[in-house]
Amino acid sequence: MATLRMRVYALGAWAIVGSAFTGQMAWAQKAEEVLARKPVPANVLISTPAPAEMASCRVEQIAWPKGTNGIAPAGLKVIDPQGRMLRQFIDTNGGTKYNIVSYYLEGVESFREIDSSASGKPDQFRWFGINGSKWGSDSNKDGLIDNWYVISPEEVSQELFAAVATKDRRRLEALLITEEDIKKIGLPAVEADKIKRRATNAAARMMATSDALKLGEKAKWIHLELGLPQTTPADAFGGRDDLMKHRNGAILVDKGDNKAEVFQTGEMILVGRAWKLVDGPAVGTPGLGADEGEMVAAVPKVIEPIIAQLTQVKVPTKPEDNYDYHMARAKLLEDAVAKTSGAEQVPWLKQLIDAYTAAVESNPTGDKAALPRLTLWKTQIMSTPGAGDTQAYISIRVAAAEYASKLSTAKGDSEFKKVHATWREQLESFVKNFPTAPEAPDALMRLAVAYEFDGKDGDAGAKAAYEKLTRDYPSHPLAQKAAGAVKRLQSEGQPFQLSGNTVDAKSFTEAAIAGKTAVVFYWATWANGAANELKALADLEKAYSAKGLVIVTVNMDEEAAAAIGVIRTAQLPGFHLHAAGGLDRSPLANAYGVQMVPHIMIVGKDGKVVNRSAQGGDVLKNEIEKLLK
Repeated sequence: MATLRMRVYALGAWAIVGSAFTGQMAWAQKAEEVLARKPVPANVLISTPAPAEMASCRVEQIAWPKGTNGIAPAGLKVIDPQGRMLRQFIDTNGGTKYNIVSYYLEGVESFREIDSSASGKPDQFRWFGINGSKWGSDSNKDGLIDNWYVISPEEVSQELFAAVATKDRRRLEALLITEEDIKKIGLPAVEADKIKRRATNAAARMMATSDALKLGEKAKWIHLELGLPQTTPADAFGGRDDLMKHRNGAILVDKGDNKAEVFQTGEMILVGRAWKLVDGPAVGTPGLGADEGEMVAAVPKVIEPIIAQLTQVKVPTKPEDNYDYHMARAKLLEDAVAKTSGAEQVPWLKQLIDAYTAAVESNPTGDKAALPRLTLWKTQIMSTPGAGDTQAYISIRVAAAEYASKLSTAKGDSEFKKVHATWREQLESFVKNFPTAPEAPDALMRLAVAYEFDGKDGDAGAKAAYEKLTRDYPSHPLAQKAAGAVKRLQSEGQPFQLSGNTVDAKSFTEAAIAGKTAVVFYWATWANGAANELKALADLEKAYSAKGLVIVTVNMDEEAAAAIGVIRTAQLPGFHLHAAGGLDRSPLANAYGVQMVPHIMIVGKDGKVVNRSAQGGDVLKNEIEKLLK
C-alpha cells in the first residue's frame, strides 16, 4: 500500500551522533554523520547524496537571526558538492538543543521538524514544495499527528484513504472538526451542535467503509474529485468567519487488482487553513443529497428535481453577476419551500432567507425585488405560531438587509445618522426580543460597533452593549473581544498594557517602550493604503525618534509573512507585533477589542494611554509634536 500509518517519530529515526533534539551537535561533524538523520514518514521526498559524494559535502556553522532574549541562536547546515542546501539544524532558544530541523530537495526546503517546547522531541511537522502543504502537530508527543493546522482537501483525502485502508481511528480523528474549530468559525449554537453530533459518528462510518472496501496492501490513492466549494458569508449567520465547505468529495482508489473503487469523503469545512471532516467516509459515489448530514439536510424526494436545478445554477465569476445568481437560487428555493412543511422545510427556508439577504447586500442600490420579498417572508414567519428560531433568523437578516439598502442611498450627514439610528434601534429590539437566539451575541457586538460610530457620544451605549455580551454570553467567542473593547473605551489615563511576539519572534511587553512616547498602529496588508500609512509612520519616526518617539505596529493579517515585506519596504523601525487569528481572533486585537483597521492609540512617556482613537496624517503629527515639547 502506498501510504501506511504515519508515525511522526520512532526509535532509531533520531539515532544520530549528538541527536538534534537531545544535545548540541558539534558543527565540525562529518557530513555523513549529520546526514544519517532521516525524516519520518519515510515517503517524504528529500535529497540525500550517494555514499561516494558524502566526503565532498560540507558542514558549516551558521547564525540564525530569529533568537529570543537577546541570544544569538546557533546552527549548522549541510551543503552538497554543487553548493545546494541538504539539511539545516537550528537552535532558536540559545540553549543546547536544536529545535528546528529542515530537509531539502534540490536545494529547496521540503520538510521541517519543530520542537516548539525544547523538550527533546519534535511536536510539529511541516511539508513543503513537492511534498505538499501540510502542517501538523503532535501536542502530546505520543508519535501520532493529533491536529492539522494546514491541510488541503487533496491531502485530507490522502490521509482519509490511509485511515480507511488500515482502520486507523486516530488518523481519522486528527482530520475531524473539533469544538474549538466550530468556535473559530462562530457557527450558531444550534448548527454547531448538529455538526458535533455528526462528527461523533465519523469513526463508525469509517469502520463500516473499511469493512466494505477491503483495501489491501497494494491499494493506492489515485485522485480526489471535488466540485466548487460553497461559501456562506459570516454576516449571514452571525459568525466570525465565512463558512466554506465541500459538501462531499469522491476518492478514486486503485485496489491493485486491476479494479477501481470510489468512496465518499463526507462534508469538509475550512477552518483557518485546514479543511476538516464532518461526517466521515461512506461507500459509493456522492449523489444528490448524499451524506450531507443534518446541517445541509437530506433532500426530500418531492423536491429532488428542484434541488438538482439548484446545484446547476452557475456560480458567478464577476461581482456584477452576484445579484442575479442569488435571485436565481431564491426562485428555486421558493419552490422547494412551497413543496415542504414542518421540520423538513426549515433548512430550505433558511437558505431562501440567505439567498434574498445576499442578493440585497450584493446590490443594495439596484435591488427592486429581493428586499420586498424578504420583508413579506418576515411578515409571514413572524405571524406563524411555532416558527421558533426561524423568527430570530429572519429578523436579524432583514434588519441587516434594510440597513445596507438604506445606507447605499443615504444623502448627507443627517440622513446617514438617521439610517444609523434606525439600525441601532433594530439591533436593540432584536437583543430584547431574542435573547437566547444564536445570533444574539453577534447582534450585541454589531450594536456596540454602531454606537462607536458616533464617537465619544456613543461610548455609554457601546460600553453597555459590550458589557452585556461579556456578562450574558461569557463562553461565546466574541466575549473576549468585547471585554477588550470595554478596556479600550476606558483606557485613556490608564497604563497601556500589551504583550506578544514580534514578526521576528522576539517577545514584547509595554516595558519595551517605557519612558518614550509611542504610536501604536493596528493595521493589515489587506486594508487600503497600508503601505502608504507605514511609510508616513516611518517619516514620523525619523523626524521625532531623537525626541523619544517609538512606533509599535500590530499586524492583523492571518500570517506575518505578508506584513514583513511591507514593513521592510517602508523602512519602518520600531516594534512590529503579530499573532495568528486576524482581526477577529488575534489576541493582540482582542486585548483592546480593536474592531477595524487602521486604528491608532497614543501612549505617553508615563506609560499611560493619551488617545485611544487617534487620527492619522497631519493630525497625528501635530499631536505628537505637542506631546514631545
